[in-house]
Amino acid sequence: MSLETTILDRILPSACDVEHLKTCAQEVVEEIKDDNLVKEYNAEIMLVGSVAKGTFLSNPDIDIFILFPTSTDRSHLQKIGLEIGKKHLPTYEERYAEHPYTHGTRGGYEMDIVPCYKLESTENIKCAVDRTPFHTKYIKTNMDSEMKDQVRLLKQFAKGIGVYGAESKTEGISGYLTELLIIRYGNFNKVIEAASRWNLGQVVFPNNEKKFKGDPLIVHDPVDSNRNVASAVSIQSFSKFIYAAKEYLKNPSERFFFPNVRTTYSLDGIQHYISKRNTEVIIIELDKPNLIDDNLYPQIRKTLEGVITTLQKENISAIDSDYEVKETSVKFAIEIETIELPSIKQHYGPPVWSENAPSFINKWKSNTFEPYVENGLWKVIIRRDDTNVVSYLNKNLKSSALGKDFRELKGMKITSGKDAICEDNAVILSKMIDKRMSWEVV
Repeated sequence: MSLETTILDRILPSACDVEHLKTCAQEVVEEIKDDNLVKEYNAEIMLVGSVAKGTFLSNPDIDIFILFPTSTDRSHLQKIGLEIGKKHLPTYEERYAEHPYTHGTRGGYEMDIVPCYKLESTENIKCAVDRTPFHTKYIKTNMDSEMKDQVRLLKQFAKGIGVYGAESKTEGISGYLTELLIIRYGNFNKVIEAASRWNLGQVVFPNNEKKFKGDPLIVHDPVDSNRNVASAVSIQSFSKFIYAAKEYLKNPSERFFFPNVRTTYSLDGIQHYISKRNTEVIIIELDKPNLIDDNLYPQIRKTLEGVITTLQKENISAIDSDYEVKETSVKFAIEIETIELPSIKQHYGPPVWSENAPSFINKWKSNTFEPYVENGLWKVIIRRDDTNVVSYLNKNLKSSALGKDFRELKGMKITSGKDAICEDNAVILSKMIDKRMSWEVV
C-alpha cells in the first residue's frame, strides 16, 4: 500500500459522515428556498464550496449562497441576506468580508449563509463573493471522483506543512487553488513534482491578457482572467511549499501530512540558546484590538515591521523576530545584539554638493563633535538620547509606523534580559527559536 493510499484512508470521510453532512446541507438549502423573503426577492439558493464540490476533509464548513437578481439594491441585498441567514441558524453571528454575512452552527456543522448577486458571467463582478458560484460550477464540471481524492491529499499536505488557507493569518493556499492545481497537473504526486521545480513568478494556467507582476505564484482564474487565484500566497508560504515538495520527493513521510506537535522549550533551554548566540531578547506586549483575523494579522505584521524600523534608526539590527496572538494581547519577540548602546552614534547628512548641505552644517556646528566629510557625505558624531534599547522604545514607539489599531500602544509593556525570559514568554520565545519545518519535528 502506497503512502498516499494510507493517508487517504485516514482523511476520507466515512460514508455515514458524508450522508449526514449532505442531509444537513440539503435540509437547510430546501428550507431557505421556501423562505418568503427568498421568494419575494426572486433569489436562488446554491450550495457552494468544498461540500458542493465533494473535496472536503473532516468537519467542513457548509457554505450556502443566496443569489439575488442584479436589480437588487446592495443595501437591501446585505440587509435581507442577514435576515434570512439569522432565521435559519439556531446560533449565529454577523461576519464581514466585502459585505456582511451570517456565520453560525446547525446540525453540528459550522455554516455560512452569504448573499451575492446572480450573474451570467464574471465580466461584471459587483463583489468578490459573486465569483464563488462560478468556481463551484467550474470544479464540478472539470473534476472526477478520483481527482477529488487527490485534492484531499493536497489539502492535507498543505495543512501539514502550515500553508493551507488564503486568509491573512496564513497567507497560503486556498481550497480552490488546490483544486485548480490538481486539474492542471492531474494528481497529487504530479503537483508535488511540478512544485519542486517552480521558480519565483511561476505561472499556472497561463493567460497572456493579464500580468500579475510581483506575485510569487500566478494562477489565472479560469472563470475570471483578471484574477490571480494565488494572490494571497506570500513569498514565505510559496517558498515553504517548494521546499516541502523537494523534501517529500526525497523522503516521503506521514509527517508532511500529520506533523508532530512542537513542544515549548524550557527556560533553561531558551537561556542556553540566547547565551550561545550572545544576544538579547526584547518582548513587547500590547492589548489585542477587537478585530477579525483578516484585519488583525496584517496590522500585527505592520506593527512588527514598524518596531524593527524604529530600531534600525538607531543602528540596532533585529537578528530575529516573531509574534504571538493571545486571547487579550499580542506579543512581539525581537532578538538584538545588545540592550545597552554606545553613548555616541554616527549620523549622516547630505552630499557636499547638495543645496541642503549648509543647513546640515549649521545645525550641527555647535555639536560636541563637529561635522566632517566622509566619502562625499557630511557626517557628524552625536550623543544618543538613550543608551538603553527599552528606554528608547518606550519613548519612540508612539511615532513608529504601526498598524492603525496598535498606534495608541494600549497596555504596552516592554521587558528584556532575564525579565523577558520567563514562563509567560516561553511560547513566543520557543516559536522564534525553533526554526524546524513542521515535518522535521520529531
